[in-house]
Amino acid sequence: MRAATRNNVTNRLFMTTFLVAFSSVALGSVLPCPAHTLDSDSPVHDDQAPQKRKPVSPNTKDI
Repeated sequence: MRAATRNNVTNRLFMTTFLVAFSSVALGSVLPCPAHTLDSDSPVHDDQAPQKRKPVSPNTKDI
């Protein structure tokens, strides 16, 4: 392989690597991951049953 061809292949390889890396970072800003929303900061406990509250009778007083 001639030196000019080898230099051209190397330059294209570096340019392709740069564009792929830059695009992958930029794509994360343009299309954010749906798992990272503002509501995802609070934990969701789907595996737990909802807590049942005791019925409060009108005749009892809180002590």
